[in-house]
Amino acid sequence: MPLFIAVHKWKPELQVTIMKEMIAGFTELLQGTAPKGVELCFTWQRADYGAFCLWNVPNKEALESFFKKFGPTMPKYTEFIPVLQVYPPTPEYVLSLFQNIIDLSTKK
Repeated sequence: MPLFIAVHKWKPELQVTIMKEMIAGFTELLQGTAPKGVELCFTWQRADYGAFCLWNVPNKEALESFFKKFGPTMPKYTEFIPVLQVYPPTPEYVLSLFQNIIDLSTKK
């Protein structure tokens, strides 16, 4: 499944609101009631009112839908960036390297 990094950066005055929305989202994940295939892998809290979260999801739309469900504020301050795991290498990453090699070797 595709990996996405969610980059969150909110205003200091929204800290309490965002924390409440995070509690709602984490609770849904822990209770197993999140949509099928939506998996939070890691979260890193920032010191400057934000976070970075790594998600394993079927697609970006599933992730956006999950965020809209548990809090209307969070999506306004979030960017979802598709990523590939480079190390240790995953099959998706190796295949992307092969594709790049093919693309480069066929250019004239």
